Parts: sequence; structure tokens; C-alpha cells
Amino acid sequence: MGNEAGKRIKIWFPAIKGKSGTDVYTRRLANALQHRGIATEITWFSPYYQFAPYLLRNVPPPLGTHIIHTNSWNGFAFKRPRIPLVVTEHHCVFDPRYRPYKTRAQHIFHETMIRRFEMASFRVASVITAVSHFTASSLANTLGISSTHVIHNWIDTFTFTPPDLGASPSKHRFRLLFIGNLSMRKGADLLVPIMRELGPEFELRFTSGLRALKTTELTDNMVPLGRLTEESELIGAYQQCDALLFPSRFEGFGYVALEAMACGKPVITGNNSALPEIVQDKVTGILCPPDDIAAFVTACRNLAYDPETLRQYGKAARRRAEELFSEDTIIPQYISLYEKLADSRER
Repeated sequence: MGNEAGKRIKIWFPAIKGKSGTDVYTRRLANALQHRGIATEITWFSPYYQFAPYLLRNVPPPLGTHIIHTNSWNGFAFKRPRIPLVVTEHHCVFDPRYRPYKTRAQHIFHETMIRRFEMASFRVASVITAVSHFTASSLANTLGISSTHVIHNWIDTFTFTPPDLGASPSKHRFRLLFIGNLSMRKGADLLVPIMRELGPEFELRFTSGLRALKTTELTDNMVPLGRLTEESELIGAYQQCDALLFPSRFEGFGYVALEAMACGKPVITGNNSALPEIVQDKVTGILCPPDDIAAFVTACRNLAYDPETLRQYGKAARRRAEELFSEDTIIPQYISLYEKLADSRER
């Protein structure tokens, strides 16, 4: 259709609030498209609709909608006649590697409701996208969905930036940062033993994410930050750390790793799920065997005691974020997809 025609496209994002990374994804995508002259509109619905999204079947799309883009848990509810539907999978909850980190209630909810909702969404989708090759592979292996278009998540590299290199370096212990929910899936239970082993030369600042801290067994070198509700607070936390410590066991993408890299920080994380698609081992960070506390401790010490490697990893991390995961790299892929769908609709 060409660039000018593409700018006339209007994308509707009907979204059920989940207080999760999916909400962040929707807001960021809509904003990035608007900055490039494409009209977008988000309609937020109560989180209670996640249990009965079919009640939203009759909600009319905004006037002038050309494409509808939603997530896999409720996409079927927003399929409208003659309007292409894009459905995005953020992480496949049916992957057997995810099962150990779900409660019984979550497992029952996923199997009795979400499985049915997702399959209904995939059946009516014009295009199915996934945020990583790992997630696409999970869909193929667990649900038999093989026609998935991978478009990675991205980062605004003009907002998430390294700290001012002209500032005077502060004197502090080697400062690690953990961002995320304090859950087993995120490897939060590994933080205390790692920090206990590292000792007083290291400090870990950590957030509580969307769930409260469930243990009071903290070491003296752990500093809780609570919830960081403002983006500026989040960026400040990245800029003030020396490296991200993220021992997650399962990630559909791994947004915090990318955010840290955009801020010029090496990432110490698990060699599992989608994380190796973001972090290059011994280039932009260190990939450790999952659950291997000794490996995480060694990785932290290696970076702390080798400032030149720390600096090189940080520069490489920023460069990789800019080259592969920036808005300028990823958003045009969405625009191209929308244009093709709108063009086929017109024909």
C-alpha cells in the first residue's frame, strides 16, 4: 500500500486489563505507532472479563477501524466481520516447562478456560504473532499452531539509555538489580542464597513487582525498592546498577533483560526459554544453568572483579538493543504486517 496509505490505517487494541507485561506491550505498541503517524485506539475492559471474554463479542469497534489487534486469551471475542484480526501470543502457559511455577488454581484456570479461549482466537485470527522464537516453538509443540509470525518485543532506546558517562563514578558495593515479581518462575527464591554467598562486597536492589514479598528472610546486602510505578524510577534503577541479576526459569520474552541492556548494563540470567534470544553469553552478559546458585555467584564475581569486561559487556548490550530490538527495527515490522492485511481487505 505504501507509506502514505499505511498512515491512513487505524488499529484498534481492545484489551482486558491484566496488570501484567501484556498491558505494557499494548500501550507501548499503540504509542510507537502513533509516533509514526498511524492512528490507534485502546479500549480497556475490566479484568473480570478474562473469565468470560465472550461477553464482549458485541462491542463495536471504533469508527474507521482497519485492523484489530489483541492477545491470544481473548482475541476471538473481538473478531468482527470484514476486519482482519491480529492475535499475539506473549508466552505459552501450556508449555510443560511452565507447569512447575503455576499454582493449582492457575493450572485449572488455564486448562478449563484459557486453552479453549486461545484455540478459538487462533481459529479466527488473520495472523498469529509471537514475541519470540521460543514462544512460537511452544505454540507449535503444545497446541499444534505452526503458522506463527515472530516479531520480537522492542525497547525505546531514546528513553531507556545508559547513565551519563560524564558523571563522577560513585563509590559503592557492586550493585546488582532484580526487576520483577517475587515468584519462583522469576527465580526470586534464588536471590537470598546468591546474595548470602556473595557477601558484603555486593548489594542487590530488588523490586516487588506486582506481588508482595512472601518471605522476610533477607540478607543484609539486599535492599527492597518496593514497586516502581513510574518509568523514570525504573530507568533510574537500571542506570544506578552495575548489572542485572535475573535468575528466571521461564520467560516468553524477557523484557527486563532488554531494558537493562538498553541502559548499557550486562545481564546475568538463566540459559533457558527465550532469554538466549536476547542475551548473548559472554558478549552482553552471562547465561547460567537454571537453578545453579554457584554459577550465578561466579558470574557476579567475574563481572565485579573485571571492570573492563563489565564495561565491554555493557557497551555490547546497548549496541545489541539498538541494532536488533529498537523501535526503529521492530515497529516497521508491525506496520508492514498491518499494511498487507489492510491491502488484502481492500482487494
